[in-house]
Amino acid sequence: MRKSLRSAATQLRRLADGQMLPWLRRRAESAGDAGEHQKAFRLWLRAYEAGDVESAFHIAECYEHGRGVAWNLADAINWHRRAAERGHVEAQFRLGRALLDGARAPLPEFWRRTTRDADTAARVSEALYAGGGRHAADPEQAIYWLQEAADAGLAQADALLGVIHVLGKHAPQDYNKGMFHFERGAQRGDASAQFGLADIVYRGLDGVPDQARGADWYEKAADQGHSSAQVAMATIYRKGAGRAADPERAAHYMEMAAESGDAYAQFEFAMMLQRGEGIESDPSRVETYLRKSAKRDHFPAVVALADFCSQGGPVEPDWREAARWRLRAAELGDVNAMFIYGRHAANGLGMPVNLNEAARWFLKAAEQGHATAAFNVAVFYQHGQGVEQNLSEALRWCQYAADQGLREAKVKLAELHLAGAGGARNAPRAVELLKEASEAGDGYAKTQLAMIYLEGRDVFKDTRKAEQLLRDALDSGYVAASLQLGHLYAGHYDPARSRPEDALSAYLVAAQAGNPIAQHLVGNQLLARKDEAATREGVHWLHNAAEAGFVPAQFQLGVLFCQGEVVEKNLTEAVRWYEMAARQGHALALYNLGVMVMKGLGVEADAEKGMEMIKRAEAQGALGAVKAAPDPAKPSPDLARPAPGSAKPGPVTLNTALAASRPALSAIKPAG
Repeated sequence: MRKSLRSAATQLRRLADGQMLPWLRRRAESAGDAGEHQKAFRLWLRAYEAGDVESAFHIAECYEHGRGVAWNLADAINWHRRAAERGHVEAQFRLGRALLDGARAPLPEFWRRTTRDADTAARVSEALYAGGGRHAADPEQAIYWLQEAADAGLAQADALLGVIHVLGKHAPQDYNKGMFHFERGAQRGDASAQFGLADIVYRGLDGVPDQARGADWYEKAADQGHSSAQVAMATIYRKGAGRAADPERAAHYMEMAAESGDAYAQFEFAMMLQRGEGIESDPSRVETYLRKSAKRDHFPAVVALADFCSQGGPVEPDWREAARWRLRAAELGDVNAMFIYGRHAANGLGMPVNLNEAARWFLKAAEQGHATAAFNVAVFYQHGQGVEQNLSEALRWCQYAADQGLREAKVKLAELHLAGAGGARNAPRAVELLKEASEAGDGYAKTQLAMIYLEGRDVFKDTRKAEQLLRDALDSGYVAASLQLGHLYAGHYDPARSRPEDALSAYLVAAQAGNPIAQHLVGNQLLARKDEAATREGVHWLHNAAEAGFVPAQFQLGVLFCQGEVVEKNLTEAVRWYEMAARQGHALALYNLGVMVMKGLGVEADAEKGMEMIKRAEAQGALGAVKAAPDPAKPSPDLARPAPGSAKPGPVTLNTALAASRPALSAIKPAG
């Protein structure tokens, strides 16, 4: 009895709702617009139960978007089918589109975590959802419903059918069918259909290309906001194929596509802005569009943005941003970006120096065939920078880089063979490698090979051959060779080859290139001439060497300012230069500084501090026979000082000869 009463009440409510369908629909629409989705869903359900087909479509939309009910594509398909079977065109289209791939209802969290196999999950889903928890993909049914919608006049359905038949993804490929649907949809004004038709006609996929007609359809789609069509029109106007070339129209369409969010278009428009191609150049907008494209991981934009940030020009370089985007390009798999980011980390460009990070990215690039990165890995293993020192690994990676044709790697390989990196010293192989690199024009290799001939350790000593190699290196632009040439002409390797004027000329070339050793030597040779003009020039070069941090020059300037013979006496300056040299471990400078502090010469007197300095200097073996602290204001043989013109280079070996001109990480350079 109670059940009968309930059933009668339901029937009465449905009859009443049937009389109020327009009111129910309006209330449901208003609730949806106000964001009251649960209320809207209940009202649409009442309208459907009262016989309203349109309501089934709206209920399907609720499930499709998770409005007022849990998101569930399987239930969306069920409701679209109800509407489609009763002639609802949009529902037919949605149903067809959904059945191309199928759908399944989401399992509740508890079941999702406890159900392990697909069959059990399917049974659970069927039990939980009365209408069926899953719908397998059914291309045949999908095409049927899409055809129904298309024949009823829905252009979107024609556009999708055109794609299906042209691509042959859910049905056999058939350009004629695809052309039919694209053309019908295009005539009905659908932008996607217009684009599809344009692509077939422009490229001649159905026969002979017709670029002019294809451009017409591209333009119709582009003017409706179809971003791919906008890119196509920009390309057509740039190339002048299908339309007369028009840079301004090309820029117009590329900008439209960029504004619609197309990452490719954003990058291309940025490049057009940078070149001023069809639009006025604007660096700030270049960065804006590059950044938009890069944020969507469009690889060329990521690389271009990194370059833009690092190159400066109209805007200040931003190394931090450059490092950030080079890291992103590296993460996307670009080998050259891995190498360049390694350089950022090694040199502290836009980030703190991090040799571990540098080594990691150099190794990644090297493992993918980057020769210069492999060379850098070898250098890191050789010196234990960023990785544990391993000469065998250094040799392996250096050999790889050399096999790729990197000249620097051959020179480094020679150095490693001389150091016994392979387990035993291999001088013949080292000489062979240096000869190969020298013959290829490498100035550093020529200089290294010259040092071997000068030392005569692994080959017969041959100063003439060494001289020719050094001259060839200098002629090839390797200025550092001039220092060794100066040593040769100064008689340090063979007194018979001594040519003082040629030595000075060679040292002067190196000094002018900024080599502090050469600057010191030039300064001393000029001071030895006892000529006023030469003395001034000599002091100038000593000062340059001292400013560059060369300790012997700093000490010598301290002596000169103390004596006041070749420069005006200035004890304050003497103290300053002694301090610089002492901080770098020069024992004689520390001794003289101690004397001046103890006596209060050029500095406030402090006998205790001065004596402490003297004792430290003597403990380092500074003076030997010097027993007392003389007054440095007066010239005295007891004052620690070099004789003018007496400075000589220290021992010159293969590994140390060019130390002043090659920094520790000189191998880290841009890829060629």
